[in-house]
Amino acid sequence: MRLEGRTAIVTGAAQGIGLATAERCAAEGARLVLADANGAKLRDAAQKLRDAGATVLEAAADVTSAADVTALIERALGAYGAIDILVNNAGGSGRTTATEIEAVSDEIWDEVITLNLKSTFLCCRAVIPSMKERRYGRIVNLSSGIARGTGRVTGTAGAVLPYASAKAGVLGLTFTLAKMVAQSGITVNAVVPGFVLTEQGARVRDWFDRLPADAKTALLSRTSMGRAGEPAEIANAIVFLASAEASFVSGTAIEVSGAA
Repeated sequence: MRLEGRTAIVTGAAQGIGLATAERCAAEGARLVLADANGAKLRDAAQKLRDAGATVLEAAADVTSAADVTALIERALGAYGAIDILVNNAGGSGRTTATEIEAVSDEIWDEVITLNLKSTFLCCRAVIPSMKERRYGRIVNLSSGIARGTGRVTGTAGAVLPYASAKAGVLGLTFTLAKMVAQSGITVNAVVPGFVLTEQGARVRDWFDRLPADAKTALLSRTSMGRAGEPAEIANAIVFLASAEASFVSGTAIEVSGAA
């Protein structure tokens, strides 16, 4: 029960790493605020957690919108009185495949940067004032191995260049913000997942399942462990950074990639 008595906001919480993180936070005793733009999936995820005994507030929100983020934070504070943990998991490589720079339009660039980097900035900016008042906070931002030059560049269903750039920006935001709030009792860290396979129906999982057997083997062999990660394995690192055990850990990035 490392998070007993704490309130945790998880964005992009309806599926994948976000849902796994919410499940682990609940198992460690946290009250949950789940945020996602997909209202139907969010309701299903919230009910699943409630059925397991978790205390859950669900909030359909577009975290690329400053107004939505402000409303999310106000609702969480109104319900629980405090926000102890923020996990910025929402993101993605966008709706349009673009694996060459010539294919990256202004619109694609702006969409992917906003979805990953601006959303993280907006949520941090909105939550930090209340954390400063209480002189306590744990912020965990999700980056990606592709920000450090690992991972796929071709074959992905999304815009790889702005995605890599946005996730690199998340690291810069993390390292700098950690220094800015260090005197306020707030830690800011990042988790850098490698190749992770989430549930059936997720876009990357569907793409992987369509690959020939030899292509799957070649892809998985890029990690020293020879397999993809699981959402729960990423969630374990997030929960560590959100806990008292990481009280002197800030401004760092933990890579969870199977020695990619």
